[in-house]
Amino acid sequence: MAGVHDIGGKPGFGAVPVDDDVLFHDDWERRAFAVTQFAQVAAGFNTDAFRHGIEREDPETYRSATYFDKWIRNAERMLVEGGVLAPDAVPAALGGDAPAETPTRTTDARPNEGRGTLRDLDAVPRFSVGDRVTVATEAPSAGHTRLPDYVAGRSGTVALVNGGWVFPDTHAHGQGEQPTWVYAIAFNASDLWPDDGASHVVYVDLFEPYLDAA
Repeated sequence: MAGVHDIGGKPGFGAVPVDDDVLFHDDWERRAFAVTQFAQVAAGFNTDAFRHGIEREDPETYRSATYFDKWIRNAERMLVEGGVLAPDAVPAALGGDAPAETPTRTTDARPNEGRGTLRDLDAVPRFSVGDRVTVATEAPSAGHTRLPDYVAGRSGTVALVNGGWVFPDTHAHGQGEQPTWVYAIAFNASDLWPDDGASHVVYVDLFEPYLDAA
């Protein structure tokens, strides 16, 4: 089942409002960004594990929180799961008390193994430009994935072989990088949204384990 964060291509949400090009709208957002970067390193989380932390936010809070609200909440989550802070450390500090619990690492997340996520691969790509492929109906992982729900089970055509990249479905859960090929898949909009009468083409980058020959 798609998480609360997976709303791309879904009806009912309207256009994405873009008011300006400002990265930070308040000073607290700058501090939240810095704290989150520190927390990720201190807790030993890689980028995919960081994303999965935000995805595990309570659905009601996820929908109501702002972008950096989610980040700062996830900073606390990472520090607790990474065994840096006790589960009650933040509420205790806010109340002027010492935490009653002991920090314990409860996550299988690991730090990033190298710079960036582009990797050289010895394996030959399974698909070539022009091949017809069908997207899996479910992601390989029950946790973090980069498979958008709105293309699950749909068929498209390989438009570009994008190189080898760290596989988020394993990387987020302490199972290593397991880099794999990524393809730009072209979908007819009419296949994705048959009731909309759309005729354009949608390109989605998808990892090889998400794909089968059509």
